[in-house]
Amino acid sequence: MKRVALCLGLYFITLFTPLYSVGEAGAIFLLIAPGGRAGALGEAQVAITDDAYASYWNPAGLGFLKGQELSLMYVPEWLPGFNLDDMYYSFAAGRMSIPYLGTIGGHIIFLNLGKQTRTDEVGNILGDFTSYMTALTVSYSALLSENSSFGLNAKIFHQNLTPFGAGGELGKGTSTDFGFDIGYMRKEFLSPELDIGLTITNIGPKVSFIDPAQADPQPTNFTLGLNYRLIDEQFNKLNLIYDVDKLLVGSYADMDWDGDGIIGGCDE
Repeated sequence: MKRVALCLGLYFITLFTPLYSVGEAGAIFLLIAPGGRAGALGEAQVAITDDAYASYWNPAGLGFLKGQELSLMYVPEWLPGFNLDDMYYSFAAGRMSIPYLGTIGGHIIFLNLGKQTRTDEVGNILGDFTSYMTALTVSYSALLSENSSFGLNAKIFHQNLTPFGAGGELGKGTSTDFGFDIGYMRKEFLSPELDIGLTITNIGPKVSFIDPAQADPQPTNFTLGLNYRLIDEQFNKLNLIYDVDKLLVGSYADMDWDGDGIIGGCDE
């Protein structure tokens, strides 16, 4: 009966959870989800991550893991529907447990945007250049108790959009920034079959390129994950997984730009 009640509760949460609009943020490539299992499960990973990909999804998950592991992912055509054969995504993650100290790990992300054509203000072609984005993350996790752990990530990421400014802007369209992630995981939360995970990712200063006044916040994200083990046997397993995800970056609010008491229609 307890299992049925919990399942029904999660089901109604799913029905009535509001959808939030995506806010204005920089370095959105940090939100590209790695891992085939994550893609198959709708990116619900915060409470179940149990491999090297934990350094991305929830660094606290590393604390429960022993031994060493290396994971690699490569997508040769990131957007195949647009015939961009020079745009690819690669991801590499690793972890290693150290007795009496915890687990260290990390991952590397590289997104190649391919070759771009440079033009001037009137459309004259000035040549070609390449664009890419990359990030390096170092992770640490340790157990707080037999059933709980915390994790921390420190990351540095670089975006190389263009070596030239646009119009009269001087400088390069590049940025190098840093950020942090924090995570928590608790097994057997309220019930022997229930695990919970919490993360806040991409915490750090705003991302700017040529003009600091036009800087955008990092894609700071909060996730609460639940994992309920309906069946947990040697040869049969069935889990009910649910993640609540919220981008903690506010969208630009609708404003009455022309002061007529009506929002919108300012260009008519």
